[in-house]
This record gives sequence, structure tokens and C-alpha cells, in this order.
Amino acid sequence: MSRSAGLVVLLSAASLTVSWSSAAGAAPGPVAKALKRGKRAFDKQQYERTLKHLQPVATAPQATISQKIDALELLGLSYLVLGDNTRAREAFENLLGLDPAHQLRDPTGSPKLQQFFRAVKEHFLPGFDASKRAQLEHGAPRAAKAGRRVELEVQLLSGAAVRTIVVRWRRSGLLTYRGARARKRDRSWVAAFLLPRDSAGYQLEYYIEGRSKSGHVLARLGSPGHPLTLEVSGLPRRRSAPVYKRWWFWTAIGAAMVGGTVAAIVLSRERAPEGSLGTVTLNQRAGGLVLRF
Repeated sequence: MSRSAGLVVLLSAASLTVSWSSAAGAAPGPVAKALKRGKRAFDKQQYERTLKHLQPVATAPQATISQKIDALELLGLSYLVLGDNTRAREAFENLLGLDPAHQLRDPTGSPKLQQFFRAVKEHFLPGFDASKRAQLEHGAPRAAKAGRRVELEVQLLSGAAVRTIVVRWRRSGLLTYRGARARKRDRSWVAAFLLPRDSAGYQLEYYIEGRSKSGHVLARLGSPGHPLTLEVSGLPRRRSAPVYKRWWFWTAIGAAMVGGTVAAIVLSRERAPEGSLGTVTLNQRAGGLVLRF
């Protein structure tokens, strides 16, 4: 049996049903449609047709990085099935140029596919050791609130070479990710960070990486293009204090009272009419002048 036929049988038996999708929120334009058609052809083991649909996606200027990565991974797998290892290697190298930490999203863990990809990765990335592998496990928290601290717990199931675990996160809709380094706590690793404040709920996107001492990613959960998600509830709106509890209310009341009192005093002091003071008598006594009205 030829290598091409062997890989076809391998892929058929493995029943690869990976969910490939375009970037979240992207409009269903020509690129997204071509990617969808290519995925459908791949699922039907129509590898020549897969190449036809996805080759333009891999080089399209309007395609997102996530779309190109999806297309290049399917192209590499299709070339492998068709026995064209040279083009498969080229597709995987282009993929790693976009995402050096990429890992094949193959739920079956097919040894031949993984071995070929790891060999390409080891050759393409200086210092990367394909023999050093790791496995992470993570359960998302049940609830998270905007403006509050969230903790993401990660279990390192295997991988003695892992030295650091990093969570990369962002609010859905943003382009860039922030980083939070996990700290070791008992038998697990915990990354804690403050969620952005917002009265409305939103979705948090994140992925987790286990890295070696040299910084190479040995294990990953999620990816930049296909992140894990967590629903974040909004902050409750603060109830406005009653008017009589506002400082400016009593300041205004006090000013009004003072103003009213002054006005009353001024108005009450009417000018006395001429001659209303009566007769003035001047008596001169020893030691001074005495006025009598």
C-alpha cells in the first residue's frame, strides 16, 4: 500500500471531525465561504477539491490570520494525504510563520500526522524540542463579574519541561490579547486578573499556554484564532441617592434661606419720612453736649 493510500485509510478511520471556522464576528464574505467549502470537501475526503477552495484563502489579502491558519492546516493535511510531503511541509511552515505555537487540532491524536507536524516544527523553530510534550487541563469558572477579580485554574497533567503557564485574554471584539502569568498553588496553577468594568455583560476570550524555559509552547488550550470563552455578567447599576441626601440639595436650601433673610431685613428697613424725628433740643452742660429728641 502506498503512503498516500495509507494516509487516506488513516484519516478515514480516525474520522476527523474538527470544527473549522472563520474568525469570530467576521462577515460571511468570499473568504469565509471558500473556507467553508474547503472544510466541507475535506470532511468528504475530496482532497483535490479542498486544495482548489483553500489555496486562494491562504494568500488572500483580505483573509484574517485566523482564516489563513485554518486554510493552511487543511492544506497541509490534504497534501499529506495526496502524498505531496514537500507541499505539506511548505503549508505547515507558512502556518508556523503566522503562529509559531500552533498545534494541530486533531482530537484523534493520529501519530503519523502529529509526528510529521512536530518534525516540521522542530526544523522550523530554532531550539524547539519535539520530544518535550505536555498536557494541560482546565475547567472554566461558573461565573465571572465585570470589574471583579477572576481566577482561572489550570492543571498540568504531564510535561516536566513546562516552566511557566500563561493565560492570554481579551474582551470579545478587541484585537489584542493581554497576558496573565499563572502562579503555582498546591497541585495546580492559577492565573488571576481584574476583569474590565462594564454595566453590560460581555464575553471574555482566552487561551492557555504551557511554556518551556526557552519560551517555546509545549501545550496549549484554545488558540488566538479559536479561543476559549467565558460569559461575564455586568456590574449592577448604582441606585441614585434621593435628592434630600445630596450635598448640593442642602447647600442650595441654606443659600436660599440666607438670601431670603437678608432680603427681608433690607425690605423692612424703609426710609423714615422727613421730620418724623421730632424736635431736637441742644443742651450744653459741663463736660459735653446733650441731644434730646
